[in-house]
Amino acid sequence: MNIGRAKTILIFAFLGLNLLLCYHLFGDSLRQSSRLKVTGKEWRHIEEQLAESGYILEAKLDGGTRKSSFLTVSPSAMLEQRARELYAAAAVPPESAGAPPLHEGGEALLRVFPGGLVRVTLTPGVSFAGGAAAAGEPAETAALLERYLLDRELAPAGICYDRLERTGEKTNFYYLQSYEGMLLFSGYLKAVVENNVLVEIEGYLLQPESSLQEREMEVITAARALSRLGELLGPGSPSRRIVKVDLGFYSREYDAERWEIPPVWRFLFDDGESCFINAFTGNLEPESSN
Repeated sequence: MNIGRAKTILIFAFLGLNLLLCYHLFGDSLRQSSRLKVTGKEWRHIEEQLAESGYILEAKLDGGTRKSSFLTVSPSAMLEQRARELYAAAAVPPESAGAPPLHEGGEALLRVFPGGLVRVTLTPGVSFAGGAAAAGEPAETAALLERYLLDRELAPAGICYDRLERTGEKTNFYYLQSYEGMLLFSGYLKAVVENNVLVEIEGYLLQPESSLQEREMEVITAARALSRLGELLGPGSPSRRIVKVDLGFYSREYDAERWEIPPVWRFLFDDGESCFINAFTGNLEPESSN
């Protein structure tokens, strides 16, 4: 028997076995990456299509493979309970027939709307004069407001600043809930500042009840969601700028004890409006009435 030939056969057999094992271990990931990866040429084509429809992409996109699952949530009474405690607010007669329940304290009025929306009107308000707010630095003002909300336990841990919008003398600072590193576009807080004074806090908060590691499935890529955006919205006139693209969770509010929220791609326009594309189906999610 030729010993050298036998060794060569054994070496090649061993290499073949290793390749087979690697294929079984990593083949699915490699096939998935090659299937979902978007080339530079495809990105340029998508951007050109969007521009032709009147949408200008200014946001950075996540081009990697992503997975997610449905998230089970229930309404959270955290903001109402904490505000009533913090401001010693007691129930008073509603302002008119059919008006939401009203709670009044020494420094705040609380209105609790059907479905869980809470609005806290601060009287006379909290002044931020002399700090970053007076200097007109939105990012620093947003950080000060976030610290105020967290220190007084009016906001859940993990909230993050999202955007602002100006309406006359008022500036609305929006914060989003997050859960296991994912944004909850349905769970938010809004801090209203007028002349460097915090005058109102509005919020609709959710309580997540399931782990995102359960029932994970592939989601469509940001590129595919962008293509669907143009298809579903049609031409934009005048042109609209897309300033943020994020993967998170969104649904309309429900009058229920708990429900499931799908993962969505959120596209934020420069005018403050958002569009939500279901990350499983590619369909447009209806926006909340709030």
